Amino acid sequence: MMTKIEMQAMDAVIGIHREMKKANETDWEKRRYEIAKECVVVLMPTEITLEDAAKLSVEQADALIKELKKER
Repeated sequence: MMTKIEMQAMDAVIGIHREMKKANETDWEKRRYEIAKECVVVLMPTEITLEDAAKLSVEQADALIKELKKER
């Protein structure tokens, strides 16, 4: 049987492990935003509207993320 201190230590280790695992996971929503933002910057000097540039940028970001997820 484990003592109370041992159980608390085990809970702490499990919590640390969860946090480390979470820190190493890719934040795909953040990546999507960053990719779309870069695409908008490239598309804005062209003759399309901001609305169309935004839509196209999000589509491109989604396509890129889909391919990146396949690599794993």
